[in-house]
Amino acid sequence: MEEKTSNGRLLKGTLVTIAVSVIAKIVAFITETILAGRLGTSFKSDAYYMVTSIQYVIYPMLSVGIWKIFLPIYKEKTTLGNIEDANKLTDKVITSFSIVSIVLVAVLMIFSNGVVSVVAPGFNRETKDLCALLVKISAPMYIFIMVAAVYASMLQCHNKFLGSQIREVASHIPTIIAALLFFSDHGIVSLAVALALGGLFRLLIELPFVDWGYRFRPSFGKNHDFIIMMKRLPSALVSEGVNQINMLVDKMMASTLPAGAVSGLNYGNRLTNVFSGLLSTAVSTALYPQVVELISLKKNSELNSLLSRIIRIFTLLMVPLTVACILFRSEIVSVVFERGAFGKESVILTSGTFACYSVGLFFAAVNTIIINVFYAYGDTRTPMLISIMNLIINAGFNLLLMDMIGVNGLAISTSITSLIGFLICMKRIDGNIHFSWKDLLKQFAVILAASVIACGLARIVTDHISMNKYIELALAVLTGVSVYAAELKLLKIEELTLLADLIRKRIRNKDN
Repeated sequence: MEEKTSNGRLLKGTLVTIAVSVIAKIVAFITETILAGRLGTSFKSDAYYMVTSIQYVIYPMLSVGIWKIFLPIYKEKTTLGNIEDANKLTDKVITSFSIVSIVLVAVLMIFSNGVVSVVAPGFNRETKDLCALLVKISAPMYIFIMVAAVYASMLQCHNKFLGSQIREVASHIPTIIAALLFFSDHGIVSLAVALALGGLFRLLIELPFVDWGYRFRPSFGKNHDFIIMMKRLPSALVSEGVNQINMLVDKMMASTLPAGAVSGLNYGNRLTNVFSGLLSTAVSTALYPQVVELISLKKNSELNSLLSRIIRIFTLLMVPLTVACILFRSEIVSVVFERGAFGKESVILTSGTFACYSVGLFFAAVNTIIINVFYAYGDTRTPMLISIMNLIINAGFNLLLMDMIGVNGLAISTSITSLIGFLICMKRIDGNIHFSWKDLLKQFAVILAASVIACGLARIVTDHISMNKYIELALAVLTGVSVYAAELKLLKIEELTLLADLIRKRIRNKDN
């Protein structure tokens, strides 16, 4: 009964997160396509996307880092009924990190030229000056991002996943408005202002969902739980910061390549994240509070069963997605981005990086889940060491492959690093969670073969027709999904039956 309840909560959280993520990804797609049409692959787009790359380094350090350290302690308190202690910790966290964020914003605004010189050494003077200006204008967003991360953690612990995820939709709205209404008159500066407003929107949309009686009160005194959190936080910040620096390193190296390389790498990475985010981000977000709860209640066998099942479902869904993204890379990029300043050359550049990033989809997804388990156990040192090793490995492959295959070498290096990181994660977690490697490898091989057959047939079908590119891609999806579904039914994959049963029960419960 407890396992069914656990599955039901996970399914509900995952479905809500996926639903909102789909909306967020659609909005993000709209945003990216509008920006692609406005900016193309020029020095202005390189400057703008380097600013967003800086954001993707600092954002996890303030947001994801706090989420992974604050949430386990808060969830443990609420699980054991210590609501007052949980609220006091929240007050202390918001107060302290708001101060830190204000200092960070001041540093970015004062030393923006130095920051740009470090992260984009290959930019010429005009691009560096523009990038520094955009950094100054967008800097205030980090204050709102930090507070929003704390509220999102609380919402997830109270199973309010809609409230915690809707912020990702709201953050894109100012950029869309700026690109459509203000870009013509105010240029790229309007997009930087929109980034700051997006941070504010991210916070404001969460507040109505905090309906369990919590009210923020500034806290400046000592707090035992906060001290524990601060002891864990440095390694978590290093881990998340290094993970994002890993991506920034790619773009730093891309800045030394011909103009447009940074943008092409960015578009390919963003598009890959759309596909991975719909599942891996949704599942990891819904799963994390539940993992913490099972660890707090010392239910190790249930935790082992849950994680094994999640990896099998990832195999079922992510492997065919990887094959499809590689085989239909040009069609996908063309449908999503090709318009305005984003022409055929941009499609060729981006489709290469997109395919190379897609190779690591499954491994990156599983890594996200396993790393969160370390954090749930209060182990922040292991994720830090793994992230540092990943940085070294990625940098080494970047240097080797960039000279050989250009910007595509930077993308494939990330996928190779994800594979190696996957092997390291699975080895290190073995002390806490015991997986059946034989069963996992067997299912992976079977699903990979089925995926190649399904996507290969879809590729053959589209190669022998000449129609509108949107219709061709839709036909490819229909063919591939139909063949793959038939294969899974023939193979009698257990996880497919389990997933279908859970969804049917969920729908039945809603009807009742």
